[in-house]
Amino acid sequence: MQGWEYKTLASPVKSGAFDPEALDDVLNRLGADGWELVTVSSVQRGGETVSLVHHLRRHGEPARRIGFHA
Repeated sequence: MQGWEYKTLASPVKSGAFDPEALDDVLNRLGADGWELVTVSSVQRGGETVSLVHHLRRHGEPARRIGFHA
């Protein structure tokens, strides 16, 4: 059975904005390495979004089934 490897990427948001072109560059490089964007979460402080957290995954080593033997 195929396992998953995970990566978390935080993007700071300054003054209610962020640089979408720079984020595209990073995500495109990660995508070329097999990473798939799964979800994006926002981090709030004082009612404002201060960063976006991107959760990515890619196929990793086969999952080890602890306690089971073939």
